[in-house]
Amino acid sequence: MPLLIEKTICVVEDDPDISDLIVYLLTALGFSVVHYATVDAFEHRPPVVPALLILDIMLPDGSGLDICRRWKADQDTQKIPVLMMSAHSEGKSLAQDVCADGFISKPFDIDDFTGKVQLSLAS
Repeated sequence: MPLLIEKTICVVEDDPDISDLIVYLLTALGFSVVHYATVDAFEHRPPVVPALLILDIMLPDGSGLDICRRWKADQDTQKIPVLMMSAHSEGKSLAQDVCADGFISKPFDIDDFTGKVQLSLAS
């Protein structure tokens, strides 16, 4: 059985500048953040189930859409909120297609980002 850490947020983002900013913002809000730069690293992670998963849609070795689709189809993870991120113009529509709980357009406004994180965790 996976270990549940209530205040942990997993972030899968390959851009180091964006991931550094996200980790900084979430840590400042009091969350523990586990960051992965690739799909492979995320899929070979230790058994931690986060309170929230933040996924970039386009990753160097796969798609955040595939991760979201699998998480939403799995009974153990389907209720964990997933926020998708992308600079792609069709990103919001793609995120909705895989039942993501929200979408963050890149580049993002810091207040909008933190608001969406907090709203996702309050649901």
